[in-house]
Amino acid sequence: MAARFGTRANTVSDAPEPTSAAAAAGEQRRGVPRTSAALLAQALASDDAEESGVRAAELLADPALAVESLGHPDAPAAARHAVVQRYGRVGALLVIGYEERWRASRLTPPGGDAPSERRASHVTLLDHLLDGFSGLDADAMDTALAGLDEAEGMEVHGETSVARRWLHATYAVAARDGTEAAHRAYMVALDRVMRLAAPRIAS
Repeated sequence: MAARFGTRANTVSDAPEPTSAAAAAGEQRRGVPRTSAALLAQALASDDAEESGVRAAELLADPALAVESLGHPDAPAAARHAVVQRYGRVGALLVIGYEERWRASRLTPPGGDAPSERRASHVTLLDHLLDGFSGLDADAMDTALAGLDEAEGMEVHGETSVARRWLHATYAVAARDGTEAAHRAYMVALDRVMRLAAPRIAS
């Protein structure tokens, strides 16, 4: 595991084998967890987007740009890869959130409200993550992740689930902020997950 941030995400994940962009889009209809896992697998199997000049932080700094560069179905894959590679599972959720926003913008009549089905609980939680990402601390990030998992019917209270979710939260905060305190929190979270995984690996 890398001890510094700024390139590719090094989180423990349950990601499936890499999929095509079309297949990843299809996963969207099967639930946020599966879609985020597919995006994470695809990004980690791709070249380092930031090395080619695509900066995740710059993409996320402008919400309108983020909707087009991350949410538009014809947007370059490198933009999605950059965000996922830098912020891990949280980055994948940000991409899904911007995809939702792009689709919602096409379904909303001028001056009207988005269709009610767009306000599913997971969409509201993704909105919270997108709008608050720059300022959420690890606790708030963890709460948002727990809400998303619960909305999708995933188990959220087990020791492994809690540890892995905290790992994703601390990773994203450390990658975003780059402080020593955030980095230490991530390393502690990583150690906890590795300790929990050790018995399964040994067997």
